[in-house]
Amino acid sequence: LYLLLLRTSSPPYSAEMASGVKIDSVCKTTYEQLHSKHAHSYIIFKISDDDTTIIVDKVGDKGAPYSEFVEEIKKANEGGKQCRYAAVDVEVSVQRQGTDGSSKLNKVIFVQFCPDDAPVRRRMLYASSVRALKATLGLESLMQVQASDLSDLDEKAIKHELMTHQRT
Repeated sequence: LYLLLLRTSSPPYSAEMASGVKIDSVCKTTYEQLHSKHAHSYIIFKISDDDTTIIVDKVGDKGAPYSEFVEEIKKANEGGKQCRYAAVDVEVSVQRQGTDGSSKLNKVIFVQFCPDDAPVRRRMLYASSVRALKATLGLESLMQVQASDLSDLDEKAIKHELMTHQRT
């Protein structure tokens, strides 16, 4: 019993068991602008350098191409060592049954980007904090993309998956 108390009170274990990371209020207001008003193309979130708060790292201008989002994730990645979360407004063309043309549809997806080369502690912190971010922003109903490599963010594959979900 004494060993257990020592273990749970030591800093390395407590940080890994429950993240305790808070969500900055700017995250919610920025996400609401993206989701309801399509005021942005994407939002990239990160855990602050002191590991206490999820904050907005980068906001993509309205109409910015998906490739810009991928480029910003690449920049933030710092050589494969940094994790990020993102909400991305993706536009797809959908052929509606009984119509001649296709219509444009915007869907927001949630991305959890944790490269394999990121330190284990970082990956664990991001993994244990994602549920709080999803709950605070109301992301549970969005299509989820878990990416460990930039190739997992392929635009064509994401759009194909979105259209598949749209048909069901």
